[in-house]
Amino acid sequence: MTTLYSNGAIRTPQGLRVSPHSYASLEEVATGIRDALPLRAGERYSLDCARILEQTLPNAGFKYKIVEVDDLDECAAFTIPEKGLVVIREDIYDMLYNGHVFGRSTVVHEMGHIVLKHAVTLHRGAKLGQHRFCEDSEWQAKAITAALMMPVEACVEAGTPEELARMCGTSVQSATFRLDNLRKYGKISGQRRLFW
Repeated sequence: MTTLYSNGAIRTPQGLRVSPHSYASLEEVATGIRDALPLRAGERYSLDCARILEQTLPNAGFKYKIVEVDDLDECAAFTIPEKGLVVIREDIYDMLYNGHVFGRSTVVHEMGHIVLKHAVTLHRGAKLGQHRFCEDSEWQAKAITAALMMPVEACVEAGTPEELARMCGTSVQSATFRLDNLRKYGKISGQRRLFW
């Protein structure tokens, strides 16, 4: 099991155990598919998440289903890649159409599970949270969501987290985390991109 400390709090993996991925491999996957994703009209970086849900995913063979909040009260959405299905709560769908950051990122997050081919895999003695972060389905989906929504090129171009959030349609908190993480791993430095 991996335990991390963040702002003094203990963190453990929250998802299911899947094949491991590093940040670098998730960046490569994101870079490989980002050009195939639709952008909002007139934007260079901001993904059109409604079109991803309603066109891109169905064109790739995935159906989506909108359900009432009462029918899915424990999570915003979930994906069953092996069944080709994305289920999204009605209020999250409404947020998506209102341009709300959480609605937008939820769609990309669920697409991340699909792209990474996350499927429920159980093995004898498996315990939830008893694996490394690089093997965690939720950690991977969050990392690829950041890479897809805030590509390195946008991170280099943005002068501040606020500017990155505006350019990419994300929250300032997510943009701050993304920039800090890229700097931490030496992928960006100031306004100049470093080589991987």
